[in-house]
This record gives sequence, C-alpha cells and structure tokens, in this order.
Amino acid sequence: MPGRQESKEDSALISAAYKEVFVGCKAKDWSAYRLAEPLLTCWAVVKAQEVTYNGGFQYFFENDWPDKPNYRVFIDAFRRIGADEAAMWLEEAVDQFPFSDPHLHYERRREHLSASRSKPGTCDSVIDGLGNRLGDLGGDTYTKLAAYIRANIDAFPSARFAATQKPV
Repeated sequence: MPGRQESKEDSALISAAYKEVFVGCKAKDWSAYRLAEPLLTCWAVVKAQEVTYNGGFQYFFENDWPDKPNYRVFIDAFRRIGADEAAMWLEEAVDQFPFSDPHLHYERRREHLSASRSKPGTCDSVIDGLGNRLGDLGGDTYTKLAAYIRANIDAFPSARFAATQKPV
C-alpha cells in the first residue's frame, strides 16, 4: 500500500486485518458501514489514508463514497485509533464546504473544490493543504492503526498470527 511508512510487522498486521474487513463482501447486503466498529475503523482509516495519499483531499472529496456516508465515519475512525491530528485535518476540510452535508452533494462539492483553487489544475486551496497534512501523517497513522488492531485483535481473527510475528 503506497505511502505507508510503518514497520514490516505493522504492515503485515494491517494487511491481514484489512482482509478480515472484506469477509462476506460478496453478499448482496454487505456494506462497510454495517461492520462491527473495529472492522469499520480499519476500513475507514485505510481507505481515507490511501485515497488521500494518492490524490489528496481532491480524490477524497471529488467522488461519492459507496452509500454516501457522513464524513464523520472517517473522522471518528481516526479518533478511535488515537490519530487526533488526522481527524482534525479531515474535520477542518469538511468544514471548508459552505453548505451542510457535503457528503450528499456531489456536484456542489466538485464546484467548491474547483472554485477554491487559484486556477484550474492547481492544488493550492485550503482543502488541498489540509489533505497534504493528513497524507504526511501516514506513517504515524498506520502505527496507531496497528496498535488499535492489536488492542482489538479478537475482531480480526486472521490477523492474530501476524500480530505475534517479529520482523525479520
């Protein structure tokens, strides 16, 4: 997973735990938002961190997430793992939208993202800067996610083995 700077041990643990998130995902009614809190937390942190790493908050906000969840799902997930600074940057970015419930307004989000930049094709808005800050926290965020997974290892049976391994 690009942009990650965690130890090999943490990387193996997060990868194993992330696979656990998708057990049963082929069922018609599967939704990440109906997962148990530890699984939802893992899903939301990994998704938000990786999308932001790959394309900043532009990628995070320019498309609709499945089922259009309130962005609190992601903010609360960061807080649950102790990544308060990451939660703060995301929350501040959401607050930059001059309308309520931005998660529900695809076109208005995209228009605001575009209008908030100095010129087309640049990534120099306040939201872009906040996304860079969240991206810069990636290594620390994944270290905190690994600690959260260890603390909730019963929710991640397939990650138990990875949790006991030492780096080579």
